[in-house]
Amino acid sequence: MIAVKVRLAAIVVVGLALVGMLSWVVGSWPADQSRATVDHCYVTHDRLEALHSRCVGNWTRGGRGRQGPIHGVDVQESWQIIDDEPNSAYEWEVAVPASARQPRVLADTRQAWTMSPRALPWGLLPAGLVALLTALAWLIITTVRAPRSARSVPAESSR
Repeated sequence: MIAVKVRLAAIVVVGLALVGMLSWVVGSWPADQSRATVDHCYVTHDRLEALHSRCVGNWTRGGRGRQGPIHGVDVQESWQIIDDEPNSAYEWEVAVPASARQPRVLADTRQAWTMSPRALPWGLLPAGLVALLTALAWLIITTVRAPRSARSVPAESSR
């Protein structure tokens, strides 16, 4: 009977972790926003003329404003360069169009990742969700199939 109670508690814990992870991902955690504001983007080209970009902006997590890098913003070659002179890192600032200014993000207190294939953690997110769903399914199945040892204990005969 104790094993069943432990499994039921584990189901609750894994279920809460799954709900928490999903709500954090979509930005519906209390006092969070699901979107960030891209303030500045900078571009540079490597020796093979491939475009590289870096964007910074701000967002809210836990009711507090945060700012830092926003990874995975799809900067296009067509974005207008603001100044013809590069900065000290040999990057040119580009004007961020309104359509790219407020992407949905997954963020912590230091950085944010857009919901795009270019952002690193999105490869890990499905694996985490699958692991939690698998754990939840396994716990439910083993709890349902658990032997009912309490019912099978024979009553002592009195003499």
